[in-house]
Amino acid sequence: MMFFISLLMVFVSSYFMTCVFSPKDETNRPKSVYPFLYLLLIMFAQVILTMETLSLFSAIKENNVLLMNVLFLILSIVLWLKSSRPLYIPRIKETYSQILKGLKRDKILMIMAFGFVFFILTVIVLDAFLPVNGADALTYHLNRASYWMFQGNLNHFTISDDRNLVMPINSEILYLWNILFFKNDIGLYFISFIGYIGVIFSIYNILQYFGFSERRKLWAIFILSSFASVMAQVSSLETDVLIAGIILASITLFLYALKDKNHSVIYFSSLAYAIAMGTKSPAVIAFPGVFLLMAYFSYKDLKKECYKPLVSFLVFLFINFMIFSSYNYILNFIDYKSFLGSESARAVHGFTGGYKAFIANYIRYIFMMFDFSGFKYSEYVGEHIINAKLAIFNFLHIPENLGVSMSDNNIINNRFLNVKVGTGLLGFLVFMPAVITSIILGFLRKNSKKITAMQAFGFMFFINVGVMSGILAYMVFSVRFLTFLVLLSCPVLALSYIRKTNIIKLLLLFFVMSYFLIMSINLSGRQHGEIAKLILKTPTLHYARETLRCALYTGYEGRRPFCYIKDYIQTDIPKGSKIGVFADASDSSYIINMLNAYGYKIITLLPEKAPTYNLSAYDYIISTNKVLTSTVLLTDTKNTEIKYLIDKYGRAYYPEYQPFSCVYEDVDKEFHYKDRDNIIMDSRCFIDTPFFEKRNFVLIKAFDFKSEMREYTRYVSVYKNKKKS
Repeated sequence: MMFFISLLMVFVSSYFMTCVFSPKDETNRPKSVYPFLYLLLIMFAQVILTMETLSLFSAIKENNVLLMNVLFLILSIVLWLKSSRPLYIPRIKETYSQILKGLKRDKILMIMAFGFVFFILTVIVLDAFLPVNGADALTYHLNRASYWMFQGNLNHFTISDDRNLVMPINSEILYLWNILFFKNDIGLYFISFIGYIGVIFSIYNILQYFGFSERRKLWAIFILSSFASVMAQVSSLETDVLIAGIILASITLFLYALKDKNHSVIYFSSLAYAIAMGTKSPAVIAFPGVFLLMAYFSYKDLKKECYKPLVSFLVFLFINFMIFSSYNYILNFIDYKSFLGSESARAVHGFTGGYKAFIANYIRYIFMMFDFSGFKYSEYVGEHIINAKLAIFNFLHIPENLGVSMSDNNIINNRFLNVKVGTGLLGFLVFMPAVITSIILGFLRKNSKKITAMQAFGFMFFINVGVMSGILAYMVFSVRFLTFLVLLSCPVLALSYIRKTNIIKLLLLFFVMSYFLIMSINLSGRQHGEIAKLILKTPTLHYARETLRCALYTGYEGRRPFCYIKDYIQTDIPKGSKIGVFADASDSSYIINMLNAYGYKIITLLPEKAPTYNLSAYDYIISTNKVLTSTVLLTDTKNTEIKYLIDKYGRAYYPEYQPFSCVYEDVDKEFHYKDRDNIIMDSRCFIDTPFFEKRNFVLIKAFDFKSEMREYTRYVSVYKNKKKS
């Protein structure tokens, strides 16, 4: 209940501010395109500012958040009363009538609209019920929010996974707002869904700005909505669709600022981009392409005066970034002497390999568009696609794995697995042809404002892919970043619309409806049928949610290792106990860390730092694996002391047994040794029972979790302090 009170105050205060700051028409009503985007941006900015302000005083608590909400509400009412008291009333009837008119003119679009509505309803149902169960979310996205909640601030904390520390934080601040009140993650998937709504709203208004017909606008929205990766992300905590929505909002507002010659709109355009830069790093990667796009449209509209809105945008962007997005970048600089994070984090994700690696990455990302998510057609043509890519590498004399950090093993995806799903068939059947068509037609029809505008969006896609190819090492998981770049250029889909019904249009209808009606309810790990069976056979919805969260996969009757550990703590360890956890970087720490909300004192410890801790202060110690990997290192590479040896096979070993020992892996995935220049990526520490016995702990429980899925294989040891027995 308290969260909904907070949400209501944030919404109302943001509504009043929207009414005050939105450009008005001649009747003093906010113009139609601005209020919705302003409302979302002000709400997001208000939550960020609230949490950052409270964090400075380590005061992130429920009552303090509500107090800040009240202050913002009072301020917004005062501003509204001092203005002309405008009111924003959405033009729902007009918009509905306009859309319906477009649908009636094309029966194929009407059928797609049915599938679209079905898809939206399935997403709403899934987002309302589904617990957070993604690996990245439980180890990183949501996990870091749980640590902030218990420490009362957004500062760095002790954890073995450096992603919890160095990555941008704005989306996790929204998660923090939710779990601070609920002590649960219910409803968090709606954040990605709202980002998706921002995408389609912005695309619609961008196309309207350039004068495209209603049918072309709807076609573009239906096609992008049926991209496999979009369908997967709108019910997940991945943030690529979210930042795409925010940046498209920035582009939309910039375009309309040029049209209305309104300086204040440029401020909100920059606010959107600043928030995106504090949400996920691909927003930084896309900045050159987006800024060039803005510069192009500014020049087209203002000629010699084009620099004025661009300079304003940059100045406002700097101010907004410092206020709404710089918090964790500054923390990174304080802790690691770099705004981008630790030495190891920069090395793991950083680009290496020179110009040939850049070319190779560019080729890989373009071929990544060949995605068959949900269809088995790749079994027939996938080998030929891979051979074509390798033939290009051979022709250019580029080694196959040059510049690769995490390989895709030359596999064309056809699964609906969230972290590896691409745009699906419609990405290479519709989007890529539309991008190429926009560029070609732009040269042939230079006098067409619509075509040249779409050419700019087409060029932006290839520019963005180029920037990503030269900044990041290639990873199979970068397919999510590619989805983000695709969405930014999705206005070009309007050019793919086919007026007359023919075999091609019917084929595209088949794929669109297949994704809407079949794939949408059969996402990997989120099959609606299996979820319905689970709900029917469990006593409560809460029990069903927890069962689904803990299952290795949908329909599996067992539980993840950390759910067993959570159960053990709750049944065998008294509340109030102080529990030190030596954790692995891949641990689903959120599952047990949330026990801090129910009377336990669970504190994460770094494996590499084990000999320096005063363990007598703890009632229990838990070690989550035999060998504990940590990407958070105590020293940089040049100051790390190496005590082990490397045999002729490249394996690390200690000449004599030690109950505590650590080895280090570098970015080449080899064990690091003395006089080696490669950056250390992680530590791997072995903490045996005698190490704890010498510190008055006794082993009381051991769990040997064996699994065909490597990430769920664990050997967990629980030790009790003998002095506190």
